[in-house]
Amino acid sequence: MNEIIVLFEVTIKNEKIKDYLAMAESLKGELSKIEGFIHAERFSSLAIPNKLLSMTIWKDEASVERWRNQLAHRAYQKLGRNELFIDYKISVVAPLRTYTMSNRQNAPKDSNSFLRSDNAIYNNI
Repeated sequence: MNEIIVLFEVTIKNEKIKDYLAMAESLKGELSKIEGFIHAERFSSLAIPNKLLSMTIWKDEASVERWRNQLAHRAYQKLGRNELFIDYKISVVAPLRTYTMSNRQNAPKDSNSFLRSDNAIYNNI
């Protein structure tokens, strides 16, 4: 079974950005205690002020549910909705395929063909 990826896009009120970051930092320890948690990262938008993307990777849907129902997380969800957020969107997704620069097993065939060292087009770019 594929892992589950949760994308949390949030736009935070300008005067509340420090509060949000402190809240997120305090939840980091709780996050790592959840069975099935794999990894988390946060990114800042270059185009939209105060917009962040948090990406968490989970073993399965049950792991996501454990996190979603963790009491401190629920309390911060309420605080975020009531005081910190302008808007947010959550996307729960499963990868269609995953590949890397060195492990191309699941890469599309046309991509692998293009990257072959004997490809004249690739070599002339």
